[in-house]
Amino acid sequence: MGAGVREIQEHFKMTDGFGLFCRHWRPVGEMKKSIICIHGIGGHSGFFRVMGQDLAEDGFEIYALDLRGFGNSREEALPRGDTNDFNRHLQDVNDVVGFVRKRHPENKVYMFGWSLGALYTLWYSANHPDSLDGIILAAPYWVGFMPRIYSSKIPFMLRSAPKTIYDSYKNWTQDFKESEEGKILLQDPLFTAKRSWRWLDGVKRNLSDKALQNASQTKKPTLIILGEEDDRDIRTGAKQILESLATKDKLIQAFPGADHFFYHAIFLKATTKHNPAKRKQVTSVVKDWLNTH
Repeated sequence: MGAGVREIQEHFKMTDGFGLFCRHWRPVGEMKKSIICIHGIGGHSGFFRVMGQDLAEDGFEIYALDLRGFGNSREEALPRGDTNDFNRHLQDVNDVVGFVRKRHPENKVYMFGWSLGALYTLWYSANHPDSLDGIILAAPYWVGFMPRIYSSKIPFMLRSAPKTIYDSYKNWTQDFKESEEGKILLQDPLFTAKRSWRWLDGVKRNLSDKALQNASQTKKPTLIILGEEDDRDIRTGAKQILESLATKDKLIQAFPGADHFFYHAIFLKATTKHNPAKRKQVTSVVKDWLNTH
């Protein structure tokens, strides 16, 4: 960890009383801007540890939350990957933005969404157009987040057993199961490959099905980053989002040789698979964009 940067773990009290878990990297000295980070499917705030510390070293205040039902924000009597009310789950994002703005009234506030988290960011920017000063979408995952054969089962499962868990692990390729990343994910007690059908339905109806519509209502400055070695659907989908954005202040940046984890700049830990210089390329692009907005 960089000198002077420390990770703070706290719970934000939501408007319904629920304690939402958040990791907070606070810079030493002058604070430039506040960035709220939203993790990908099955993940948690720990995926932003590498980037959060790096950005905080440059003076940015970073908040990374665990969405309700995930990570350390597990609801009582429910498994990870499930939530009682998807609308309440979405409202939490607005509650966090309000909390950060109240804590730092002089700061500009941005949202950084990675993978499925980018769809939460698009949803928020479309539905709360005056609450953010800009957004960053990292590898937005809206095409094929769930195999079509399982997506078609959602209506039936909602009627018959909405709390039933769908295990996405069985759809992982054997190569990914055996990869360094796959093994790290499976060993992480806060990561879940299992999600309820009702949560998946909420994601599909509110986020993935409306990704381009939400982009078309986004007028704030937007940066999109993606890896050139990421899934083809994600790369294609990112460009479709770029074209759909209502804002004229938009930029897309691709990184050669990077996959969905951006040389592990966004991952549970920085491994030896990629050298620090490559990770710095990613955070430098993000820093430069934030410094000019």
